[in-house]
Amino acid sequence: MTARRAERVTNSGHAGESGEPPRDVRQRKRRNTRSPADQESAILAAAADEFTVAGIAQANVDAVAARAGVSRSTLYRRFPNKDALLHAVAADRYERGMRTLDAAVAGLGPSDAVVEAFYRGAQMISDDPLLNRLILADHGVKRLTAELGALFVEVATARIAAVLRDAGAQMPADDLTQAVEIHVRLVISYLEMPSSDDSRREPSSVRQFAATFLAPMIW
Repeated sequence: MTARRAERVTNSGHAGESGEPPRDVRQRKRRNTRSPADQESAILAAAADEFTVAGIAQANVDAVAARAGVSRSTLYRRFPNKDALLHAVAADRYERGMRTLDAAVAGLGPSDAVVEAFYRGAQMISDDPLLNRLILADHGVKRLTAELGALFVEVATARIAAVLRDAGAQMPADDLTQAVEIHVRLVISYLEMPSSDDSRREPSSVRQFAATFLAPMIW
């Protein structure tokens, strides 16, 4: 085989003199060896970064695919549009937060669980860059966030009400749901329009507020 023919064979995607496939073929094979679950995990992580940095309105789905190391077709098979991707990212981050909340209130009675849940919920939304962006900073992007905001309140209320029931709350189910929804909405309201008094944002002050005004609502 002449040198020119060998070069043509190598460039056409067959093994070269070293017996190894060209680099671009090896890269495609490495990319395709990831399981669907691994690919989805990479997509959600990349989308979380993109929504955090760019915001909801400016986030670019093609940039998410590139960051995740998957093709556009792979991403769109799982998430047909940006709204679907945003909902998946929000659901993933919400579930992580709820697991943290579950662990924080484990073994506490209803009153103490209310205080801890209120404090931890406010802390998570304030400190997590993605949650802060989705719930607070981009709240004005009505087309994309109105549904998410309502969904967040609904699912967070149901989950926290279940946690408080497990902690020993005895009040009727409808009353418990309404009381918890007030708590969830208060968390969001306080974060959207924080007090001008910095001392009221301190952890001890937040806990005291919850113990004084919110805990008595749950029995």
